[in-house]
Amino acid sequence: MKPTCITSWTISCGADAERSYRESIFSIGNGYMGTRGFRPDERGQHAAWRSTFLAGFYEYIRTGITDLVNQPDFSAMVLRLNGEDTGCMRVVDFAQSLDMRNGLLEWQFALESSDGLKTQIKMEKFISMASRHVAALRLSVIPDNWSGSLHLETGIDASVQNLPIADNQLQGNSEFVQMWDVPEIYPIDGGALLTAKTLPSRRSVSMAYALNADESIELIEEDFSVSSVLVTTLECGMCWQVEKVVAVASYRDGDSEAIARSELECIRYESFDQLLGRSEKAWSKLWETSDVVLEGNETWQGAARYNIFQLLQAVPKDDPHASIGARGLTHGRYKGCYFWDAEIFMLPMFTMTQPKMARDLLLYRYNTLPDALESAKSFSAKGARYSWMASDTGFEQCETWDTGCCEIHITADVAFAFGEYAASTGDDHFLSRYGAEVYIQTARYWVDRFNYSAKEDRYHILFVKGPDEYCGVTSNDFYTVSMAQQNLHLAIDAVSEMKQHWPDEWEDLSSRIAFNDDEIDVWQDIANKSVLLFDEERNLWIQDETFEYMEPLDIEKEKDGDKPLYFKIAYDRLQRYQVLKQPAVLMYMALRPDDFSKDEIEAAWDYYEPKTLHDSTLSFGIHALVASRLGKISDAIRYLEKSLFLDLFDVMENTAHEGVHMASLGATWQALIFGFGGLSHNGKHFSVVNRLPEQLYTMRYRFFFKGEQYEAEIRQGTDPVVRMIV
Repeated sequence: MKPTCITSWTISCGADAERSYRESIFSIGNGYMGTRGFRPDERGQHAAWRSTFLAGFYEYIRTGITDLVNQPDFSAMVLRLNGEDTGCMRVVDFAQSLDMRNGLLEWQFALESSDGLKTQIKMEKFISMASRHVAALRLSVIPDNWSGSLHLETGIDASVQNLPIADNQLQGNSEFVQMWDVPEIYPIDGGALLTAKTLPSRRSVSMAYALNADESIELIEEDFSVSSVLVTTLECGMCWQVEKVVAVASYRDGDSEAIARSELECIRYESFDQLLGRSEKAWSKLWETSDVVLEGNETWQGAARYNIFQLLQAVPKDDPHASIGARGLTHGRYKGCYFWDAEIFMLPMFTMTQPKMARDLLLYRYNTLPDALESAKSFSAKGARYSWMASDTGFEQCETWDTGCCEIHITADVAFAFGEYAASTGDDHFLSRYGAEVYIQTARYWVDRFNYSAKEDRYHILFVKGPDEYCGVTSNDFYTVSMAQQNLHLAIDAVSEMKQHWPDEWEDLSSRIAFNDDEIDVWQDIANKSVLLFDEERNLWIQDETFEYMEPLDIEKEKDGDKPLYFKIAYDRLQRYQVLKQPAVLMYMALRPDDFSKDEIEAAWDYYEPKTLHDSTLSFGIHALVASRLGKISDAIRYLEKSLFLDLFDVMENTAHEGVHMASLGATWQALIFGFGGLSHNGKHFSVVNRLPEQLYTMRYRFFFKGEQYEAEIRQGTDPVVRMIV
């Protein structure tokens, strides 16, 4: 499935694209709130169809388990022309488009009534990047061959519901959950304010809106909604417009009602264009540091910007108590939870281009450290154990035992991300205030999670699931052990750094967490003696203890394009084939390429790449990155295009019903910048090499390193040029 057009700054498609697909790829937001790209006047099949989400806004759907709450719909609209509901009219010449320079979402189409009357319709909507609480809509109507009446109802609809989706990707759900109690409604000049509270925790959201219109407005209140009714007369060929401004606030901001009122008052008399102009300026500042310019292939250029655009509008800015879910704010898949996706796949882009945002993402993990400590206790372990799926708390939301209990590399992933951020940015105070405590507490967890064999004098990690989730529950998983070793080294180094450079802070921290110097010897012993499997004859690092006992599978015969194989072969059976869901050994090599010789990475590629099913959207971008570094250009391009267009072309046939895949967006950025763009660093120095494919003749990108900003320019056949931005 492909959009009609991808240009350098826009994407668009017509009516031939599936509606739910359009709603996913045209999702818009500002990190605080996001909505799917549904048409304001279009009807849905059920109360969960129109989805609006606020970052960090969860509610319990059963004991201990939360869901990202579907918020009231502030776009709700009913339109009648000459007495006929537009929902009954024929839609022609439909086009939907997104301008990534300013986040403007637009619908243009014509409506034909049963008696042949034709009307041109244009709807516009954006969520402000300049003000986190603000959104705006505009409706334009031109009667082509008639004059007569227009009846518009628009306001806020809180009758929406949640449709929780099981962790099992094959299991659907038709059980709706009512999240909202009957809201309170207050008339205000030109509109209304609605405050709703969730069941059972009474978490509030307030939405205030006003219409900028010359016509008189009547307010209609129902149990779960409020609407302004506007009636006017249209003249043939004349354009009539109405604008709607919206302010949104929640309990996470404080007094939601007071904030929504105040925010609306600030924008009440600003036009749609004025608000859009301010949002575009805010977007311009983001693009100034995050844009990747690709000259030579406009489709690649537009797709690359789309990947970046979706990440920028997903990150909860200035909010250290929320992160980015697997689908951002574009869908409620996986209950809206946070995974390793944020730290391993998305964080590198923010660390290198928006370090303040990266810092806040990591502070979410620091602020949920008390929950990680409590979680470790529930697994009879010391230290901090981060949950595979987390929401507004750090407690486990995964209800699949083998994943939730055994996919424990997330704990080391968090520590790794802290280390990469500190090494790249030079934010030394981050170590003393936050990093050291996270490193130490997570290292303590690994002490309990490894099993010591006195007979071998080795440490084994048993009953784990690595990134290759088709491995089943196994032992001595290469990725998990390697990341745990890195975690232990980070803790050892942090203690030394704290003692040397921040003795006062160290005295306070070590006392607060009851640190004992003997712990360092244990960490070092585990790091030195933990089991990693290596076949010297093949120069090959082995994924885990059981992988080579598995039965081979003819992937070419079984796989149907890029559609995940678990739709055809039972998950249980897949775990006994010698196949990978996504990279595991290659995943770690992508993160730590300097730890291996090129021959070792090449051997791993030759062995694991043909066995990888790419049944996860995380897979393609990482393979593109590794292939680029190995000089396997045709493979790198093939995998990059799958990652680059994964959502735009619905490569895996799951974007429509699952939303935009945030980890894939981050993996795409890494493939472009760390792969073809040749950027790397060792914590002290950075370097840029030219790996530009023939599809491009120039690449330009900016990045931060140690507090300074640089621009790299790479052209075919020349050495890269790197300039410091003053």
